[in-house]
Amino acid sequence: MVHTTAPENYCNVDKYLSLISTKWTAHIIYLLSQHPVMRFGQIQKQLALVSSKVLSSRLKLLEAEKFIWREQQATIPVTVNYGLTPKGQELADIVLKIVEKTESWSLDGHK
Repeated sequence: MVHTTAPENYCNVDKYLSLISTKWTAHIIYLLSQHPVMRFGQIQKQLALVSSKVLSSRLKLLEAEKFIWREQQATIPVTVNYGLTPKGQELADIVLKIVEKTESWSLDGHK
């Protein structure tokens, strides 16, 4: 089953807000912005509460939307690397800005 973020001809703002707000998606983008290349296991280790199935689904979704690239190496066991595309880096800039803003809002709430 292919996961879609929105029906065809849907409002692009809603489409991408839905994508970003899908559980683990922003976390994955944030992680990949901190490391130029990560393997599946490294991502999963950083996101300890995500299942392999959900992580795989989110990575496929981000790849389908051209936010990340995926490279599979013919090793035993198979090595799969992920990284941000230029479009993904643009999204990462937005996610990082949201992280900065929420941290400042949290600090404001403690005054």
